[in-house]
Amino acid sequence: MSALEETPAVRVPVLYVTDLRYNAFDPADLFDLAFLLRSPRHELRGVCLSEPASDGDLILDALSVRTRQNIPLVRGADGFAAALRDAPEPLNVAVVAGFGAVAAILALDRALFREKVGRLFLVGGHANDYALMPFSPLLPIDPRLRDRHPERFAVSGDTRIGSSDAEQAAFETLLTSGESVIWLPRDISLWRYAAPGVLADGGETTEFLLRELFYFHLENTPDRYDAADAPVLLSALPAFLLALQPDPFAWMRLFRVVTARVATNEKGRVTAIATRTDTPNLYAVIAIDSQALGKLLTANLRDRPLPTTAAL
Repeated sequence: MSALEETPAVRVPVLYVTDLRYNAFDPADLFDLAFLLRSPRHELRGVCLSEPASDGDLILDALSVRTRQNIPLVRGADGFAAALRDAPEPLNVAVVAGFGAVAAILALDRALFREKVGRLFLVGGHANDYALMPFSPLLPIDPRLRDRHPERFAVSGDTRIGSSDAEQAAFETLLTSGESVIWLPRDISLWRYAAPGVLADGGETTEFLLRELFYFHLENTPDRYDAADAPVLLSALPAFLLALQPDPFAWMRLFRVVTARVATNEKGRVTAIATRTDTPNLYAVIAIDSQALGKLLTANLRDRPLPTTAAL
């Protein structure tokens, strides 16, 4: 039995903020949302599409049909603010893209933000600046990771934040705001999940996720066999678990969290990290066990359990 299979009396409310679009999306967002919809311990209170004119509702409708659950949809900063006002209790806000919409409400109505955002999970950015020469890490990382997973360590930084100066500024504002921030830097929290292998024959929801993952990879590789076998890169699962139990010691076997003080420059890049400080401004996930997280995710996404013995 997985850690999430027993339904508690109260489910943890989550508001998920993304830039999801129909024709250009990160399949990780769909895996995040599928997990939240299927988890008995989470309640997805809404998906905020950061761009009001986004067509992401098309793919959310498809996911809703497969999971047989309604997905509340809000749009842009105004929709985000309305979702906060309507919430009967503080929400766990997980932001994987569209930081500008969230930062706008923080600037406009900080009292509302503090009242209705219980914890702010920021999934993005790099703990270290890999464009610096010579490279000197702010947070130590296993050097073998850069050889195994080069996509985690682009010298250009996190592409989901670097798309515009406004997004970079918004990310910097939120990261250093001190508003109950838990940060998941992508160079540390990003991990490969072997979805095609472990989710095969897992039910209607997993079939949908695998198909969307295949189409995404097919657009980025000329070899359809490579596309069929490619994994998905995930990063947000520790945020959802910390929403359940904010005490980081409860999750030591899955990932490690520390208090830290982070400073950034005007481009949203981290310039200083202190993990030994009397004035922390956030919690940071600094290590994960991708194999353990993968097993937990598999147990919650599949309708049918994995076979315990090899087929004869």
